[in-house]
Formats: sequence, structure tokens, C-alpha cells
Amino acid sequence: MMKINLLEQVWQKALNAPGLDPELFRLDEEGSMIKKSDFNNQSSIYGWCFFHLQPVWEGGKDDLWNIKPLSVINKILLMAVSFNHINSKPKYWD
Repeated sequence: MMKINLLEQVWQKALNAPGLDPELFRLDEEGSMIKKSDFNNQSSIYGWCFFHLQPVWEGGKDDLWNIKPLSVINKILLMAVSFNHINSKPKYWD
């Protein structure tokens, strides 16, 4: 039996895109189209990457349970929101 590599396993976690070949195109959890061959391609609108649920800098590993596929655009947006939340000062109302 051939062992499936991590990239293929993570790709299988993405959602099928109606009417498209699931070996070429899928959807991330946010509904954005990703293209299998555009893994880590930040210049493609279909680019995608691994998103660690527990970040590597917080001890997260490259285990399948800890990784989901995410479009590069959604990852950038998610990181920007997280960064802004961390750096924002709380607003107090009288």
C-alpha cells in the first residue's frame, strides 16, 4: 500500500467544487477556490497553503489534524485581522 504524502492528505480535506474536477480544483473552508498545482503560489488567485490550527511558533506540528488547506488570500486576511486584534487598544465607553 502506498503512503499518501501530507500535501495530498491536506488537499483531500478541502471541499469539492461543484462541477469541477476535485483533483484539480477545490474550495477551502471559507469557500475560496484553490488549485492543487498552485500550492504555496502566492502570485496565483488560486494559490493555497497549509494553515496550522495551532501555530508552529506555539508548538504546533505538521500533523494532519493540525493542518487545513487555506487559500493564500484568506490566510493573509486572517493574519491581518489577528495582527490588528493583537495590536489594538481596547476602547472604553463611559
